[in-house]
Amino acid sequence: MRTIVKTFATLREAFGGRGVLYLDLPDGSTIKDLLKALRGCGSVDELDDLVEGRSSVKVLVNGREITYLAGLETRLRDGDVVAFIPPVAGG
Repeated sequence: MRTIVKTFATLREAFGGRGVLYLDLPDGSTIKDLLKALRGCGSVDELDDLVEGRSSVKVLVNGREITYLAGLETRLRDGDVVAFIPPVAGG
């Protein structure tokens, strides 16, 4: 099952400037499984916080925030687009 991962801002930098990653995951994988697989793709401490539920990064599956789905247990399907959006700050 192929999943498309989009990263933005500081998360993109942590993945070597790659804004889009393509991951092959086993059928029935969840967001939590995706996060575990991503640990090998970049150097993002934020991923550990996401797994533990301590992150302010928004995770969207096909444009819907996972907090309105099944959270980290949201099941992924072939071709799903998962976006990681860090918090925005400024003044």
